[in-house]
Amino acid sequence: MFDRFRHAVLRPTDASFFLNQKRYRAIICCICIGISLFEWSGIFDQLFPGTVGRLIAIEYLLPMVVMVFFPVPAGLVCMITYCCLLFSPTYAAANICWGMLLSIFYIAFYLRRWASGGVLCLLLIAEFLEMKLMEGSIDAFVGFASEDLFVFCIGILLATTERTAQAKQMEHNLRIASHLHSAVTSELSSIILMARSGSKDDGTLERIETVARLSLANMHSIIRTLSDTGNADTDESHKSPDITAYAQALNHDAQSMGFTGRLSIRLDSFPVSNSQFMLIQLCIKELYANITRHMAKNGGEYSITISGSENSIRITETNPSSGNPNELTSGFGLSLLEHQLEVSGGAIRYGLSGNTWHVEVTIPSGLAH
Repeated sequence: MFDRFRHAVLRPTDASFFLNQKRYRAIICCICIGISLFEWSGIFDQLFPGTVGRLIAIEYLLPMVVMVFFPVPAGLVCMITYCCLLFSPTYAAANICWGMLLSIFYIAFYLRRWASGGVLCLLLIAEFLEMKLMEGSIDAFVGFASEDLFVFCIGILLATTERTAQAKQMEHNLRIASHLHSAVTSELSSIILMARSGSKDDGTLERIETVARLSLANMHSIIRTLSDTGNADTDESHKSPDITAYAQALNHDAQSMGFTGRLSIRLDSFPVSNSQFMLIQLCIKELYANITRHMAKNGGEYSITISGSENSIRITETNPSSGNPNELTSGFGLSLLEHQLEVSGGAIRYGLSGNTWHVEVTIPSGLAH
């Protein structure tokens, strides 16, 4: 139960971000402790009178040290100390504001929005009650509240920056995973299946060479992605007949391996960008890869339909789910394709309907321009 609560309250963080590294938190905490000690010089006995006062001062400094290792629990302790001192007759609360502001920052950064917003509301309520009980001025409350909100917004801003960096890194990793799946799972499994077909004619050897070259090209794409040189779309453009030719080549390969089925293409003539052509290629290749890896050769016929115009493209595929006893499977192809389509604004639906496996891919308007 505690783990579930912790995951519900704490947001996931990236260890590579600077605020998640202890050395940077140590620098920030040391600066805040130094400023607080400087403000206390000469008036320490007035702020923290007696033994109890010294214990309170130690109790304030200790959480700031612990913030280096446990920023959220230590920040909550520091904020509770601040709220308690708000109602003391001394001005101690105003002189421990640096620790309190640092606590607000860490809570805004590490907690989920609803949790950090709730903590900030409780703090503002405590400051408002202190103003009412001590008959303070509304201007002072507005000043303190403005500082709290400003620091809170900085924490939210940096948290958003970290989440954006996380999303980009996740997209980078998934792009690499997609290339690896194409290079290793799709192409190499196709080579294995063509070798299993038992045909020794020149056509089979040429197809194996073609698929091997495609696998090599995908490996080069992985290298470019890892070296950050393959992220930008090239100026190369294609036309809809290129889609037809690519699909027909894959259909020929599937039928030469002993699978039977029908390919239907109804495409208008329109230009296709390089990135869009690669996405369409990925969709068609994954459909044929699933047929050759999962469908039994004598289990029935597959059906693939590609239709659309420059405004939208729709690809559907059905095949019997009788199963292939020699199937080669990884379990990642459709999930990786689904993510790439979602990123590009498309969608995919797939599943079993009776004894028939069906896939429907939609690439919406605007992507083919």
